Amino acid sequence: MCSLSISRHNLEVPWFARDISFKEQYPELTVAKVSSKREKFLPPYFPKDPRSWSRDEVCLWVTWTLFSHNLPCPSVDRFLMNGKAVCLMSVNMFTARVPLGGKMLYRDFQIRLAEAINSQRKLK
Repeated sequence: MCSLSISRHNLEVPWFARDISFKEQYPELTVAKVSSKREKFLPPYFPKDPRSWSRDEVCLWVTWTLFSHNLPCPSVDRFLMNGKAVCLMSVNMFTARVPLGGKMLYRDFQIRLAEAINSQRKLK
């Protein structure tokens, strides 16, 4: 599941009006504060190289990253693409899909992509 929206009677509750028990209902999305040394072992667990991400992994990355920064999660329909397609997105494309957090998502993705490319070069 990629969306963090909570529906009641087919109405979507905005992120700022969510029930206080949200973290109890979705314990798998609770983010622990740990040192940066262990940060690479935190969820979500998917391939280090974002070019190999599936649609589900892209959706999970968007949802987890925004949730971990306490930002509203966009509709799942905005990121129905694999990792290679996300590589082609500009910062404007990110901000058009996610007005609050688009630049942060772009920067996070570019960092992950650069780390994957650099680790691949070291192997050669």
